[in-house]
Amino acid sequence: MFYLSELEHSLRVPPHLLNLPLEDAIKSVLQNVFLDKVLADLGLCVSVYDIKSIEGGFVLPGDGAATYK
Repeated sequence: MFYLSELEHSLRVPPHLLNLPLEDAIKSVLQNVFLDKVLADLGLCVSVYDIKSIEGGFVLPGDGAATYK
């Protein structure tokens, strides 16, 4: 049986992914973080299905990566 869960996560998008469309870059990072991992109280993550919203896009001082929520 599969469950669809909604998560909120802050993530860092490395500079080499910033040339991709924003949603593709963020989905790539989310897949690296969650795909094939067991999440507490949720189980095994088998897919990143959809991105509902993207907030942020700020760069921290001394870091070339953008941070999104």
